[in-house]
Amino acid sequence: MLNMGFYKDVCKILESLKNKKQMVMFSATISREVMDVGWLYQRDPAEITVQPIEENRPKIAQYSIATTGRNKLPDLARIMINEGYKKVIVFCNTKYASESVASQLVDLNFIADSLNGDMSQKDRNRIMEDFRQDKIALLVATDVAARGLDITGVEAVFNYDMPASNEYYTHRIGRTGRAKREGVAYTFATPDDTDRLRNIIRYTRNNILPAVFDDNGKLTVTEQGEQ
Repeated sequence: MLNMGFYKDVCKILESLKNKKQMVMFSATISREVMDVGWLYQRDPAEITVQPIEENRPKIAQYSIATTGRNKLPDLARIMINEGYKKVIVFCNTKYASESVASQLVDLNFIADSLNGDMSQKDRNRIMEDFRQDKIALLVATDVAARGLDITGVEAVFNYDMPASNEYYTHRIGRTGRAKREGVAYTFATPDDTDRLRNIIRYTRNNILPAVFDDNGKLTVTEQGEQ
């Protein structure tokens, strides 16, 4: 909620609870906004950090695909068809891009819809319910769908646009590989994205394998990638 711009709303709610004797905060990550709320509304807090258990970490195969702006859509369609995916999330950086990509996918006879922060809550709920019930194969979304959504059965995540921050790369790919299932994350990288991709690899310490399409249209890993 803080990342989505509801800082003042959260504070207003907490102000109305100021007479409560205890307040407990849970957060997957400790951002500056979370720290500010803690400093303002907690007294002598005890911090408990839960370390991840290695065997419980999601198994997500990660690939980077060198492409260009005009080739992203056909590359996405090719992977969808070749792999037979039925439930994926495609992340774009802007509302316009999410709506445009969803519209183009529909024109290619895919069952797709878009989700972004400018939509009404009613429309968001409708689209999310359709996605949960497998009425939508491709959910094309901005980072509004990167956090706080627990949807089972997402087979793959596509970073159609390179995420603006390293943190959001982790949040995006975390939508797949849930409930001890294996997942796949594809990141489209244009020539201008080379430095960003290297930075993401260093930050996340993930093994993102570079892949290309072979003569049969199948993705093939070209090297072991960077650790």
